[in-house]
Amino acid sequence: MLSAFTFDNIPTRDLKVKNFQGLGRLLAPGAAIVNLVSSPDIYTHEWASFTTKDFPDNKNAKSGDKVKIRHDRRGRPETRGGTFVWSDEAYREVYRAAGLEEVAKHAPLGRVDEPYAWVSETRVAPWVIYVLKKAR
Repeated sequence: MLSAFTFDNIPTRDLKVKNFQGLGRLLAPGAAIVNLVSSPDIYTHEWASFTTKDFPDNKNAKSGDKVKIRHDRRGRPETRGGTFVWSDEAYREVYRAAGLEEVAKHAPLGRVDEPYAWVSETRVAPWVIYVLKKAR
């Protein structure tokens, strides 16, 4: 089961727990949930396709706080404002409360040999991928 950036838009711990409990009930034996989320660092660094420089308050955001990011550095004025920062520790607590356990965590980085004009992506992971299963 894949969840891609869905939980970036769910504001509270209780709602996150409730949703993960529901997903956990749907898991077949041996199945896993792959939860792809924005890392807190995405809201405080500059990126090839995102900018946060117009939102200095992001630097002081704690888990559950609303944060902003502007997509497309070429000037397209799309700003995501219904997004909530959530720390690694806070996600792990949510998973435990929902009866799930983390079996893997990945924080992928861009590579310098890729043909992209990376800004922070080779040093700081903008996303985190958690692989979860039902707790024993």
